[in-house]
Amino acid sequence: MYVRKFDDQVLTFRVSGKLWMRSLVMSDVETDTEWSHLLGRAMAGKLKGAKLEPIVSDMSTWASWREKHPRTTVLDMPPTTKNYTREFYRNPAAFVFGFEAGGKTWALPFEALLTKHVQSFDIKNQSLLAAFDRNGAVVRLFSRNVDGETLDFVAIDEITIMDKQTRSRWRIDSGEATEGPLKGTRMQQKVGIMSFRTAWQDFHPDSDDIAGQ
Repeated sequence: MYVRKFDDQVLTFRVSGKLWMRSLVMSDVETDTEWSHLLGRAMAGKLKGAKLEPIVSDMSTWASWREKHPRTTVLDMPPTTKNYTREFYRNPAAFVFGFEAGGKTWALPFEALLTKHVQSFDIKNQSLLAAFDRNGAVVRLFSRNVDGETLDFVAIDEITIMDKQTRSRWRIDSGEATEGPLKGTRMQQKVGIMSFRTAWQDFHPDSDDIAGQ
């Protein structure tokens, strides 16, 4: 997901009908520039080279989202959207969770998250936590730095983790501490995206796989 504003101009996006390395190409109504949806970058047209600002978003099953947000209104999408369920990832080796940190891109293999659903790693000056919420089939990336202290986590169950420093308990579906000295504190969620491995490698050929702890 991206902010639709570039240089104080609000852009209106549509599907161009084209593919770029087998991936969707968007175009904006205002300048007819073509954009890569995976990069958020203008690839051809008046704004070529421009890049949209990415924002945090979750790719979740509708059932899980509706359980947490029962008053949600929803855009009526084509019927094919119902195909996104936990079974979507029936071939785990085909997927990675991609993100940017320390000036480069990284790919966390989805198979690793199925083996261990909470993964911690350090990249330069960033201490990060990736957590797979099996119920919603969604991966979230958080900063482990809270109030100036780097926290180390252990999994308690499928949805709960505990930091070793204060023994506070946190939910991976919100990044919020629900028990202990840090109750009410939230970890900062970072931008990341689930992607087919081939698509991620096509658009980020210098990306490295990362192994968590």
